[in-house]
Amino acid sequence: MARWLARWAKFSMQILQRTNANTFFGPMPSAFLRNRELRPQNLVPVKERKQKMLIDVNAWLGIWPFRSLRDNTPDALITRLDRSGIDKAVVSYIEAAFHRHPQSANERLARDVEPHDRLIPVGTINPLSPHWEDDLTACIDFGMKGIRLFPQYHNYQADGAESRSVVQACAQCNLPVFIPHRLEDVRQHHWMDPGQSVDLAQLANLIASVPDAAIIIPNARPLARSPLWVREDLRDLNWYVDLSLAEIHYGLHKNTNAMKDLGYLIEEGGANHILFGTHLPISYAGPALVKLAILPVDEEALEDIKYRTAAKLLNL
Repeated sequence: MARWLARWAKFSMQILQRTNANTFFGPMPSAFLRNRELRPQNLVPVKERKQKMLIDVNAWLGIWPFRSLRDNTPDALITRLDRSGIDKAVVSYIEAAFHRHPQSANERLARDVEPHDRLIPVGTINPLSPHWEDDLTACIDFGMKGIRLFPQYHNYQADGAESRSVVQACAQCNLPVFIPHRLEDVRQHHWMDPGQSVDLAQLANLIASVPDAAIIIPNARPLARSPLWVREDLRDLNWYVDLSLAEIHYGLHKNTNAMKDLGYLIEEGGANHILFGTHLPISYAGPALVKLAILPVDEEALEDIKYRTAAKLLNL
């Protein structure tokens, strides 16, 4: 498996060096290539991207208890970002998901990223902690650019009173809230891992209940036919998903409604809800970079996805 993943990462980076899927793959059936051509405006080599940015809103530091992670320290992660042409990354300590009181992880995060201006710290709050308000104040004092919630690990409902209290407080402080849809595919999760996917219907309810908040949902899928997009009352609100696990064109999907997940979202006017994210180092950056290269969006929308929207949300 590790060898296959390494080959896929190398394959992904080779794709990014090309400007047209036909020239890379050679003659192929038109049905396969339809809507899959790499868009020239999406492919700007790193050495030419002097005035542009690429911000990853979905990266991690620290220890995942169920398998070893590489490049999970600040220096190692920055090296990985360099290899992938990524300028900055939003990071949290992933083990905070397993801490009943995650403030110690926030303190280490603030200390460890302080020398690295390319790493953007996001603290973790457990609303069930009796002094979470003090933790939020401390995170602000540490210079955290957002707050992360783990409903599926800290055992509360994403649309419950606990979540709403934290999200409302963050909205008042102009801090975006990150709620990962999942950390790992539940079909392969370790038997001791309590994590499940957060119900997107609950997240839709949370967004509706705190309309002034900015809520980022990394690793979300499916999207276009989920309550996040089906509910038209949410379409103009500040919720966002990333590229890490969603599909754009997946012709082998058993569910035809999910074959063009991000593709459908973009076709129906939802490109402004998309951010760039990789899920490093749990996942490789290559798949997200390939998706970025084939997004059916214009150059203006592409720049928003790459960095402009994230920079605004994070007050960079």
